[in-house]
Amino acid sequence: MQTEIITPRLTLRRARPGDLDALHALASDWEVVKQTATWPWPPDRAFTATRSTPIPPEDGMGGPVFSGDALVGMIGVAMKEGKTELGYMFAQPYWGRGYATEIGRALIAHAWATYDWPAIEACVFDDNRGSARVLEKLGFTETGPCTGACAARGAVLPTRTFRLPRP
Repeated sequence: MQTEIITPRLTLRRARPGDLDALHALASDWEVVKQTATWPWPPDRAFTATRSTPIPPEDGMGGPVFSGDALVGMIGVAMKEGKTELGYMFAQPYWGRGYATEIGRALIAHAWATYDWPAIEACVFDDNRGSARVLEKLGFTETGPCTGACAARGAVLPTRTFRLPRP
């Protein structure tokens, strides 16, 4: 199975235990983590360690995203509980640079070429307009409102649900 996806500016590779420090720094930014479903607040190094191991190749592809040697974010697409889901988070200094869209396109192309999934889904909290815009640029269509838990905020919040069918 492919272990790296390379675009003109970025490299996505499967997570490694040695990524723990850089990923924990990313997960220590409230503005980043409050837009995720599962990352806790305050930051929990033990939880981050669980994300510093690779997704089993049969389940999907994802991990840290680098620009040169700098970790700029994390993205993945994987089968979970019968649904294929895309998730990502990027460090604030890299917001608005098109990184999520660039690596997202490459990851989705890899997913279609590698897996027989009928669709990929994603959810964003209502107050995360930037992430919704990334999904729209990736070709996702909004399917409706929903609610979703946010571990960092300790609440169930309104979300927007998106879907990308296999081309």
